[in-house]
Amino acid sequence: MTLPKIDVPIYELQLPSSKKSVRVRPFLVKEEKLLLIAVESKDQNSIIQTTKQIISNCLVDGDVNIDKLPFFDVDYLFIALRAKSVGETVTVNFICNMFTNGDKCGAKFPVNIDIGKCEVKQKQEVSSTIKLTEKVTIKMKYPGYEVMKRFMENEDAMSKKIKIMAASIDQIIDGTKVLSSKDYSREELEKYIETFTEEQYKKLEQFVDNFPSFVILAEGKCPKCGFHHKLEYTDFTSFFT
Repeated sequence: MTLPKIDVPIYELQLPSSKKSVRVRPFLVKEEKLLLIAVESKDQNSIIQTTKQIISNCLVDGDVNIDKLPFFDVDYLFIALRAKSVGETVTVNFICNMFTNGDKCGAKFPVNIDIGKCEVKQKQEVSSTIKLTEKVTIKMKYPGYEVMKRFMENEDAMSKKIKIMAASIDQIIDGTKVLSSKDYSREELEKYIETFTEEQYKKLEQFVDNFPSFVILAEGKCPKCGFHHKLEYTDFTSFFT
């Protein structure tokens, strides 16, 4: 006898970058299992690929390509799916950085945060069209999820920034010529950025430093010194467990 089919709810979410509505279903047990295996492996590539696969599985609409979405869309989808599937409350640890009589409190304490209230914010809106010289203009884009996650570790700050800048270049306009970043290797684009003046570099840096990112308001009272912490929580890694 055939086992009965289990119906799952369908939710509608809005992609932050395009405001496009997409339909999703919650994680299933088999997907929770895959994610747990990836996290326990501590292998960054496994975590990236598993996260992308699970989100793709949960997208009911078939016309969304995870690899073509900006990284913050993918972060948002994962957090929203986690909230719909496992629960909207996540316990994270705060470390109190308040000073009392010259000494740092340093107490570590758990705080429950509501990931259902996740928002995508941008500190400052920066034009994606950057004029470097009278002749050369660069058009920027938001890099994909995999690119951003691979650059999170094992790089010094400036090398990481240059890699992200290179991944964010869409086109280079040289007078009447339009050069696509697809025609150049990532290494070639990184070397190109290294030829910029400090002023030109800072123009690209401003774009990268103002990428949209997810934010969740978190509050908690330190049990040791009594200070009430209120901050914008942006640590994505806590939502894997």
